[in-house]
Parts: sequence; C-alpha cells; structure tokens
Amino acid sequence: VGRSPRCVAACLTLRPSLLLLLVFLTGSDRIPIYGMSSLRIVIQSTASGEQYLPVAHTCYNLLDLPKYSSKEILSARLVQAIDHYEGFSLA
Repeated sequence: VGRSPRCVAACLTLRPSLLLLLVFLTGSDRIPIYGMSSLRIVIQSTASGEQYLPVAHTCYNLLDLPKYSSKEILSARLVQAIDHYEGFSLA
C-alpha cells in the first residue's frame, strides 16, 4: 500500500476527516500561516504488525505507519487511531 500523504488522505474521504487527520498529525486544527504547502508531513513505515495503529509524532509532523496489506486495513486502523486521539487537552 502506498505511503504518500495523498494515499493516506484518500483513505479519509470526508472533509471533516481531513481536519481530524490534520489535528492527529500536527496537534493543531489551524492551517500553517504560510498555507498547507508549507506543511511537511513525513510518513515512515514501521516494522509493527497489522494489529498496530499508526502513531503520530506531532512535534515533527511524523507519522509512523505499519505496513498494512490493504487500503481497507490502512483506512480502518487510521480511522481508529484518529477516533481515539486525545490531543494535549489538560481538561
């Protein structure tokens, strides 16, 4: 399965999901001051198995993505990770 940001974004077809992806990857719901083209997201594959969820390192805009065997599994795991993201809220 592809590792490009477009492939990851394609797994989340609804606009609200793209905002949630932005928050998951960056820790912020704000578009960078210089626009989305200035945002550098790095996706790296990990040796983790398919049962593991993607991990975001928000300080570095880095996404650790296990090697999934299909787009369906990628989509399900990514949605699961985003749905359970709690952010930096202290409340």
